[in-house]
Amino acid sequence: MRFLKFISEFFKHPKQVGAVAESSGFLARKMAQHIGQATNIVEFGPGTGSVTKEILRHMPQNSRLTCFEINPNFCERLKKIKDSRLKIVNDDVQNCNRYVEQPDCILSSLPLANFNESEKERIFTLTSKSKTYIQFQYNPFLRPTLKKYFKDVKIKFVPLNIPPAFVYISKNPRDKIYHCENSSEQKKQACNLNA
Repeated sequence: MRFLKFISEFFKHPKQVGAVAESSGFLARKMAQHIGQATNIVEFGPGTGSVTKEILRHMPQNSRLTCFEINPNFCERLKKIKDSRLKIVNDDVQNCNRYVEQPDCILSSLPLANFNESEKERIFTLTSKSKTYIQFQYNPFLRPTLKKYFKDVKIKFVPLNIPPAFVYISKNPRDKIYHCENSSEQKKQACNLNA
């Protein structure tokens, strides 16, 4: 039943959902195990909550998790997860600053391949304000882009997922000035908006 609901949302909103199946437990654990001792955690695009549940299992008891999900149907499912440390926000991730002050870990399942360059730039600028950014994708080509924002970027391959996926663990953000000064005028404006 969960699979049918998920795939139904995919066909209704393919650009938002970006996957034909929920993240596997293997993928969810591979992402969540890199949280460490983070206390102010944010998740972008939790969908039906498979990664969310693993985050809650792995994060310290004194942590809080804020999930940004743009799909209202997925938000209703997420609200069924009973954990006082969890907050669900039905809004675009680009409005994260309105709800969360200085996250120290961001986990994302956003389908970046569906976004244009300007949208991706704003997301990376936002995520580079956290100490750790964990992103999964279905291709192994994101590392050079992430290296512009973070000094350390590792890739973990997760074959047991539909389809197989790559988890990028980015740490030690570079100075914001580095990628703002080396951007086009349009990108500089995006940097200024998120400053």
